[in-house]
Amino acid sequence: MTMSTFIVSYLLTSLLAGTLGGVAMEVAMWLIAKAGLAKGDMILALGSLLTKTRANAYRVGLVVHATAAIGFALVYTLLMVTLGYTAMPLSMMLGLGVGIVHGLIVSLMLVWVVADRHPLEEFKEADLLVGLSHLAGHVVYGAVVGLVVGLSPL
Repeated sequence: MTMSTFIVSYLLTSLLAGTLGGVAMEVAMWLIAKAGLAKGDMILALGSLLTKTRANAYRVGLVVHATAAIGFALVYTLLMVTLGYTAMPLSMMLGLGVGIVHGLIVSLMLVWVVADRHPLEEFKEADLLVGLSHLAGHVVYGAVVGLVVGLSPL
């Protein structure tokens, strides 16, 4: 595999992994909220954190979340390539592990820092279940990224 072929493969794999991982993460968190285990809409909360209002918050949150999902997939994929874990099942296990660490950091930041400073009242209360919902979402994200990398030609 030439360097240019590798770079194109890396970028396309990361793009697909980030997109599918981000969708899977959102679906997992939506299912948790739909089951009544945790409240909230991550995309709306993220967008309104930036816009300080509900107006256009979903659109802004969706763009920011999609961009972040692809950006983190670039990092996850680079880590997998660097460590040589680009084949199944190692890629998926590494994705799960990185997703757990990533989810713990995001969940702790959300519950301890972001909720207190959120401009909308409905998102000022982030309890343990909301944090666990975000942890679960990030674990699903990591698993999907690992799956895509494991099935890719990298």
